[in-house]
Amino acid sequence: MKKRFLSVVLALILSLSFVSSAFAVSYHENDIEKYIIGQLSNAKIPGGEVSIVTSGKEVYSASYGDVPQTDSDLKIGLLSRIFTSISILQLADSKKIALDTNIADVVQGLENTSDITVEDLLKQTSGYTTTQKMDSDSIPAPLGKKGEYHDARINYAILGKIVEEVSGMTYADYIEKNIVKPLNLQSTYTIDEMSGKDVVGGHDNLFGLPIARKAESAESKDWDAVPATGIISDAKDMGNVLTMFLAAGGKILSYDQIEKMYSDGADCGNTIFDTKGTSSLGWIKTKVGEQDVYYVSGAIDGYISSAFLVPGQDLGITMLFDTSDVISGNDVIEELMSNVVCLAIGEKARTIDSKAVMMPHIEFDIVYVLVFLASLIPMMLMSWWYRTTRKNGIGIVRTIVDVAVHIGLPIVVYNIVPVIIESVLDDSLGSWFMIKKFLPECYYVTLLIEAVLIIGIPVKIIAAVVAIKKGPFDEAEEDEAEQDENVADEIDNSAEDGISYENETSDEEVPHGEDIDETADSWDDESSGSEEGKKEESKKDTEKDDSDVDMENQVEEDKKDDVEEEVAATIEENPESAETDTVFLTGHKDKTKEERKKKNKGKKKKGSVETVKETNDEKGQKEEEKKDDEPEEVVKEFKTRKKNKQQNKEEYGSSFEREAIKALESDGSEDGQKEVDGELSDINSDSQMQTTVPKIKKKYHHQKGMPVKIVVEPDDDLDN
Repeated sequence: MKKRFLSVVLALILSLSFVSSAFAVSYHENDIEKYIIGQLSNAKIPGGEVSIVTSGKEVYSASYGDVPQTDSDLKIGLLSRIFTSISILQLADSKKIALDTNIADVVQGLENTSDITVEDLLKQTSGYTTTQKMDSDSIPAPLGKKGEYHDARINYAILGKIVEEVSGMTYADYIEKNIVKPLNLQSTYTIDEMSGKDVVGGHDNLFGLPIARKAESAESKDWDAVPATGIISDAKDMGNVLTMFLAAGGKILSYDQIEKMYSDGADCGNTIFDTKGTSSLGWIKTKVGEQDVYYVSGAIDGYISSAFLVPGQDLGITMLFDTSDVISGNDVIEELMSNVVCLAIGEKARTIDSKAVMMPHIEFDIVYVLVFLASLIPMMLMSWWYRTTRKNGIGIVRTIVDVAVHIGLPIVVYNIVPVIIESVLDDSLGSWFMIKKFLPECYYVTLLIEAVLIIGIPVKIIAAVVAIKKGPFDEAEEDEAEQDENVADEIDNSAEDGISYENETSDEEVPHGEDIDETADSWDDESSGSEEGKKEESKKDTEKDDSDVDMENQVEEDKKDDVEEEVAATIEENPESAETDTVFLTGHKDKTKEERKKKNKGKKKKGSVETVKETNDEKGQKEEEKKDDEPEEVVKEFKTRKKNKQQNKEEYGSSFEREAIKALESDGSEDGQKEVDGELSDINSDSQMQTTVPKIKKKYHHQKGMPVKIVVEPDDDLDN
């Protein structure tokens, strides 16, 4: 009777605990969902699944991002250890093995492991380090000190071997029979069985960007052993596993083993909650607020996952995400996971900084670029190296330097990069195998740098052979090299001068038209205190303008001399037109000379300008005088004559064209006129006219003269 009463009281207490815990979870459910959705973008998470359970049922589940459903299969990575620890505790329940059993008594092929027990492997205090892995034929001796915590995969790889040795079954068959089926797990299996299954692919991070990858079986079974990281599942199945723990072991474990799991273990340092923790039988134990929290968390290539137990609130949480980023993303995701647990147990959650993921990647990317550019320096100096080798030959010192740069430096880079990565990021990344697996951008950038440095060896050998064969530079080659360098310097200097000139001209625009007067007036007000300096400047400008005018006059006189020579040549061919041409050109030449003299004389009398306004007016007047001083050469193109049907008159483009056409008309011969018209219609440009007209004139009209080139003053009216 007394026993029955105690059973009823215990059942009542458990039911009240279930109701209160379910109410607490329901109360925080909306907050958890809003928080996760709001922080996914800040944490740069492509997708994931979440499940929240109690000892009786699942109370919340959701999928996010590119994970379609909560029963979508993902690699659960380090959560595989939960299945391995359950298997060992089951074997202990059945008295087939004890936790204090020496592993050397169970597994063959161990080296110097006589004092390591099964419990040491479960708590990860065996002395195996994070970088050690189990070979297919033998198990190495631990490199660390026994009793110290190391998150080493090899511990659970050896435990998987123990499960197989003690049970006489393969690891996959054992968990299928003793865990998967009893708990009714629908999507749980090993990576060896994933062929043909729809597994959500993960994401690697390259230079701060998530890159999708296809879900594949482990590349190295020695490292990614199934008992350590090789199980595939979903959030719902993992929720059922956590329900079993909250229900005191349910059908597959005794409560004694659950109590051992909840006991304190070895110190494991800081946890993802920024608290101190201990390592128990497969779980990390820590204190969050007033609650004891047990969790397993970790990342593999492309995935990160975690499972949490809060026995005091009858709460279990599973979170699976399809991304991994050892530089910053994993830390941010673990912060998100811990905040979700805090919300679930009534604690405050921190907001994730949106720059927390990208800023460390930017720093790493800058280092990559700088180191790569530094590796290019020897190749960029090849031209100098070749010239120096031809000039001075190959010396011992230079040979030592080249060997150090192209052979010694790659060796140093190969050995020092893992040390730097291990000290900056994580001690589990202290090998090239781990760097390639979890930090692929660093692996490939280092590989590229090594290739650039090593390729300098054959390049310099070939260059040295060529340099020795050609020998030292002779004087001609040295002069040519110096000229090339001088030309290159001049090009650079001219380019810089051109840029500076454009900047100056763009900044100092000269006003035109009416703006000149306004600008000059404003300048008059500002120039009252510095009149003497401005006068000196105006004198210099006037002298410069006079020199420019003299130079332009000289150019015009040269042009006139060329015209006189051309006319003289024409006169020799056509003596009868000599008088007309000579009078025309001579008169025009004298006229222009007199005008230039008058204008130059007037310019010299002006002297210095008293104000900036007068200087600007004088400059404008000089520009107009330059235009007047340059005789415009008016050359009309010949056009095909057209008949006006109404007036029956011939239309011409100008009086010049009319006179030129009439001068070439025949004396009534229609055949001759047709030939003339045909040749005139082929003229399309001034230059063509100047060469064709004298030929036509000489061919058809020996008595009629016509200037080859007529210079007309701008004031002349061609129509009159």
